[in-house]
Amino acid sequence: MKNLPIRILVIAGALSMIAIVVVQIFWITQVMDRQEEMFDRSVQMALRNVVETLCEVNGNDIPSNDPIDQLTSNYFIARTNYKIDLNSLDYLLKAELQRRNIEMDYEFGVYDCQSDRMVYGDFVALDSKKGKVNPTGKLPKLVNDEYYFGVFFPGKTAGIVNMLGIWKVTTVLILIILVVFSYALFVILRQKRLSEIQRDFINNMTHEFKTPLATLQVSADVLGQEVKEPRQVRYTEIIKSELTRLEQHVHQLLKTSVLDHQALKSELIDAPRIIQSLQEKFADRHPGKLRGTIELKDNLTVKGDSVVFETMIYNLLDNAFKYGTNGVDYKASYDGKQLTIAVTNQGPTIPRSEQKKIFDKFYRINHGDLHDVKGFGLGLYFVKQGAKSMKGSVSLTSADNQTTFIIKVPVYGKCEDSIG
Repeated sequence: MKNLPIRILVIAGALSMIAIVVVQIFWITQVMDRQEEMFDRSVQMALRNVVETLCEVNGNDIPSNDPIDQLTSNYFIARTNYKIDLNSLDYLLKAELQRRNIEMDYEFGVYDCQSDRMVYGDFVALDSKKGKVNPTGKLPKLVNDEYYFGVFFPGKTAGIVNMLGIWKVTTVLILIILVVFSYALFVILRQKRLSEIQRDFINNMTHEFKTPLATLQVSADVLGQEVKEPRQVRYTEIIKSELTRLEQHVHQLLKTSVLDHQALKSELIDAPRIIQSLQEKFADRHPGKLRGTIELKDNLTVKGDSVVFETMIYNLLDNAFKYGTNGVDYKASYDGKQLTIAVTNQGPTIPRSEQKKIFDKFYRINHGDLHDVKGFGLGLYFVKQGAKSMKGSVSLTSADNQTTFIIKVPVYGKCEDSIG
């Protein structure tokens, strides 16, 4: 389930890009077909005018049937069946094509109707300046009376592509977007893979630590019972204390891993009982420094995992004592819909730029080389994910050397007992 948003993003993005490419190809094909149709019509009209003009110059009758045939996509023939003046043909072809804005290079050939052999051919590169016609020069004189001519456009496809205009720009933009999206997709999948490797490493590391930690804890307890000298007793206590701290870090990592990648239990939790238990625990640990009230007249129930709920509150109280300088204030209240737990401590103000980042996994506020408070940066991340799993939220306010964390979770019912 954790990977579902990424999968949806990848699939939706890929389908969207495929759809865009298909639509672009469809419209470009339609535009090219339309441009080709317009080009063919313009060429046929130009050649028809050439034939009619040649007939008028030679005093011949204009053919009653359409004298123009298109044999291939870029080859046209014009049947005159009369004598052709090559100078006039060369000039008229250039003039008629340029008059219709056809500035593609072309080849033309004149064929003898009886032998069907080409008697003259030439390649013409049209000048880019419209209206300017450059005669080819001295041309041979045809002796027979029956000829036809053909015109071939070798660069027709490239010329039509050049006519696309804005469509070329949109195609280039779509290609750029496609490349950027593909790279972004690659980065997302790569980061996802790195995240999975990191998660597996942490899981394996913490599980591997549990057995030697338990063995060391037992050994330290046995050693503590046997040593007698004050110096040995002091070192034994240091070993036990450090083992306990390391074990707490391992448990925190395991709990966070469970919260991230395993389905949590969803049960009704007696919230005031857990809050009361944690209050007593921290009051014993920090005598006279925990101040607050539980303003819950009835035992209210919230829905979620009881271990997660307890750890959330524990982390807030523990952080408040770690970073606070003058005790901790807390308040648990119910407004008819939500259970609200606020934990406040006096201490350094959290900069506004850090307030959103502080809930990120492994994130800790940068104090340079100073690390006076130890930890992995998982406590507040666990609080945020835990509140999210219970359909609640967590927020903070920090100003004037006072910081308050507030958890809000929906209430689902009441128990029989009450706390005043």
